[in-house]
Amino acid sequence: MSEDIPAQGGPTLERRLATILAADVAGYSRMMGENEEATVQTMRGHRGVFDALLKQHHGRVFNTAGDMILAEFPSAVEAVRCATEVQAALRTRNEHLPPERRMVFRMGINLGDVVVQDGDLLGDGVNVAARIQTIAEPGGICISSSVYDQIQNKLSLQFKALGDRSFKNIGQPIRTFSVVSGDGTGALPSAPAVSKRAIAAGAVVALVVAAIGAGGYWLYGQNEAKRAEQAALAAQLEAQRLATEEAKRALDTQTRQAADLARKAEEARSAAEAAQREAVLKVQAQAADEARRRADADRKRLEEDLEKARADAAANRSASDAQAQKVASAAAAPATTAKVAAKAPVDTHFDGTYNGVLCNHPSNSDKHSCWPVELAIRNGEATGSWTARLVNKSSYLHVAVGPDGAVSATLDGWKPTDATPLAGAMRGRLAGDHIDLSGRWATGLRIDGHWTRAQ
Repeated sequence: MSEDIPAQGGPTLERRLATILAADVAGYSRMMGENEEATVQTMRGHRGVFDALLKQHHGRVFNTAGDMILAEFPSAVEAVRCATEVQAALRTRNEHLPPERRMVFRMGINLGDVVVQDGDLLGDGVNVAARIQTIAEPGGICISSSVYDQIQNKLSLQFKALGDRSFKNIGQPIRTFSVVSGDGTGALPSAPAVSKRAIAAGAVVALVVAAIGAGGYWLYGQNEAKRAEQAALAAQLEAQRLATEEAKRALDTQTRQAADLARKAEEARSAAEAAQREAVLKVQAQAADEARRRADADRKRLEEDLEKARADAAANRSASDAQAQKVASAAAAPATTAKVAAKAPVDTHFDGTYNGVLCNHPSNSDKHSCWPVELAIRNGEATGSWTARLVNKSSYLHVAVGPDGAVSATLDGWKPTDATPLAGAMRGRLAGDHIDLSGRWATGLRIDGHWTRAQ
């Protein structure tokens, strides 16, 4: 859970509740003074174990300073579990190092409120964890009461109450606990029991060898006892070797488990990315199918409009031909009939020259374009032409005007992509001195036109 709070005179700061683990090497300055390179190498190896187990328990390192490590966990249980496993793994690793190179950590864990700043965590929640690690024994773990309240009865560990402790720059005393070993000490066991037996056996061997050098002939009589001693020593050394190999196998197992977890996480990430790509492709395919269906419907509607426009044009021409035939018949009739026919109106009142433009309207408004086309209407019909700029070919607009001013038109143009013929249809009216038409090309592209009679 987190919340944003406004910083005075600055951007908003994020606060949240987090479990903080602070780890520090005991005697690090002394080790650096004795052998700097060896200490850095040991620290690097210990950090490898630390980081692998940290990732396994969903933690992250958010700050380091020399030998200090600060890590954040989303769960108090995971933080304590990680700390105990790190201490156990480092004890095993120290067994394979010379005594002067063995490196142990003190650890402190606190659950508290923190401030987030560029991935780093600040505030009392971090400070308390750093302070309580200072009272932990080398190789041990101390926790605050806020962590203890969260993990009690959830982990198979024993705890020792250390009471309320006061720390520098911390306003209130902090009730603390230490994770204890089976014997009740504050530090977790530093080596298997078999190692102590092996050391004792080594001391026995040294005494036996000294006695052999001093006793001479007397020891010769004790040959059987010596062989028994040597057999016991060999058994103890073999037990130590087996324990060392077992510890090495445990460390190898932990390393393999960490590698398996990293591999599974990578596989899960790859599977999630593949599923996301598949979902995007599916959505794109559905959109393409929908666009294809709309285009087919628009094309069918346009073909119907084109066929109707052609039928209207044919009807208008038939009406004009009938009117002309009627006028001619009236002219051939007797004079009286001619006089009557002369009074009938002839459908030429729409005739004249009209200046205007045609305009394409693609979905991309930046590609909107218009060009001039002149119409000279004679006996209700006109044909305008222009040169298609992209293909350098002539295009035509055929217009038929009905007696009621209804206008139908057909278009004969060219596709700009491959210069193949392209048809279109438009409809509208001639009212007053203005013609307004609208329609579509066979591709579905919208087109309209507007003209005004020249004075």
